[in-house]
Formats: sequence, C-alpha cells, structure tokens
Amino acid sequence: MKKLTSIKETQSIANKLAQDVKNGGVILLFGNLGSGKTTLTKFIAEEFNISQFLIKSPTYNYIRKYNDNFYHLDLYRIEEMDEIMIQEISEIWEDDKNVVIIEWSERLGDNLPSKYIAVTMEFIDEESRGITIEYAN
Repeated sequence: MKKLTSIKETQSIANKLAQDVKNGGVILLFGNLGSGKTTLTKFIAEEFNISQFLIKSPTYNYIRKYNDNFYHLDLYRIEEMDEIMIQEISEIWEDDKNVVIIEWSERLGDNLPSKYIAVTMEFIDEESRGITIEYAN
C-alpha cells in the first residue's frame, strides 16, 4: 500500500491510470466511504477532458456516460446484482474502446471483466489515504 498525503499525489496516480486506459479499459475501485474513490475518478475524468465538476457519484442512477466512451458506475446502493444488471455492465466493458470506472466493485462478486486494473483505497486520516493498484489480465 502506498500512502498518499497530498492531492497532487492523487492527481499523479490518476494521470498514470488514465494513460493505462486511454484506448479503453476497466478500472475497478474498492474501498470504504470517504476513501477517495470519487475524487480519483474526477481526476481520471479530467485526463479525458471531462470537467471534474460533471463527475458525481451516480448513486441513484448507477451508470453515467460522459463523452462517447467514458462510463462511471457506482454500485454502492446495489445490494445484489441480478442477471440483467450483470449483462448490462458486461456489455459496457466488453467494448474495448470504452473507459469504464466502477466504484464499489466488490458488489460485482465473481462477475469481473477478463482484464482490469483493481484500485483499493483506504481512509487513513483527514490528510491521507492508502492506495494499492493491481493489474489483472
């Protein structure tokens, strides 16, 4: 786990992640409330010329699409994934040109894409967060 102690460090990580998925890819975000998942998503979105002010947690509307191929999903309110939801989400990430960021990815259970970047964030204190990044093919 890497400790992030500034917003600049978070932006730097977001820049690297954005480069990793610039031609399409899936970023799965894990972590408790307040761990920085939405903040990281906003910084990644900026790398795709999407204003961070447009990015909101799509808590009631669990899928938001920005531009032609940037998707932000928030599964916080989803207690159980049904077959239709899994199919809908799978269709989004199966399109190789889509950039897909999913908050509360633990809700997916075993329904994961074949290739993704898993980012686990942890609240340490008001000034710092922990982050772990794993690449899965």
